[in-house]
Amino acid sequence: MTFMSAVTVLAVWASTPLTEKYAPRLTTPRMYEAFRTTGKIKIDGRLNEGDWTKARQSEPFTDIRGAGYPEPVKDTYVKMMWDDENLYIGARLQEDNIIAKLSQRDTIIYHDNDFEVFLDPDGDAQNYFEIENNARGVVFDLLLDKPYRSGGSFFVPWNCEGLQLAVSHDGTLNKPGDKDRAWYVEMAIPFDALRRDFTDPRSLKVWRINFSRVQWLVPGQPEENWVWSPTGKVDMHMPERWGFLHFVDAPVGSAAAAADYNIDMDAYRLLWSLFYEQQERKSQNQEYFHGIGLSGADMALLPAGGETSVDACNSAFEIAITVPSRNEIYSVNHDGKFRITPITPSK
Repeated sequence: MTFMSAVTVLAVWASTPLTEKYAPRLTTPRMYEAFRTTGKIKIDGRLNEGDWTKARQSEPFTDIRGAGYPEPVKDTYVKMMWDDENLYIGARLQEDNIIAKLSQRDTIIYHDNDFEVFLDPDGDAQNYFEIENNARGVVFDLLLDKPYRSGGSFFVPWNCEGLQLAVSHDGTLNKPGDKDRAWYVEMAIPFDALRRDFTDPRSLKVWRINFSRVQWLVPGQPEENWVWSPTGKVDMHMPERWGFLHFVDAPVGSAAAAADYNIDMDAYRLLWSLFYEQQERKSQNQEYFHGIGLSGADMALLPAGGETSVDACNSAFEIAITVPSRNEIYSVNHDGKFRITPITPSK
């Protein structure tokens, strides 16, 4: 594959800002700070240890499409903690009729009402993990090489080795005649189970993570998709839109630090708007574009002294934005692989 030479943005000629065109997909991802546990966590689905009481409750789940769409009619929240071996996740799902029919591991669990976890420890939007379960505690876990939009495929034989998962019910399972209140999920995900390419996920202080709740409200009608950090469309397989998980090396209950994404969010937003535009051009014209057209509003997101470039051919591309203040280059390619690399000093 041969790329054409990089094209640097020198002119402003786009009529509609790309960041306006793709605004629903460019909202700032949510952030969660997970603190260390102070005692042993028993995985029984009850979330009754003192550490769970101290852990911060996430924002309520929202419609996957984001602002402007109906808010969920049932509340959902998550909490997270960690220790040397595991990431701990606890969730409460408000529910007046707890139902789960599927009972075999690695069946398509979202045919039931379910709870789903999406994990991308190194944040490159490739080789990420998905763990689903229903109110019986039946698990569907899989590995995906890249998002479906880029021709990705899933690997169901992958198991999250050492996963501990339990559910509990504030109500009764599969008895529609009574009134239930909620069901709970508690899990311990071993860091060793998420090791990829010899990278120990414990060495990564910030992950990308998201949570989804699939809810079948009306028989015969499409499902509801409620999530922690909205993606802007009905597609959970957009890792760049997932939330940020910060691992804080302090005991749970410690004061939260000031929010820090450790990334230039303006440059990040601009980079992904160009990626979405490339995808649209490809679907319309069967090829990627070689030039970059940005409006004044788009250009305003460029970091001081930063430059944007694109290498492209008909079947592949890479877009890059330099961030001089951080001495970094943000780039994304046609597969949606995101990278941050240091700027190499000129000799």
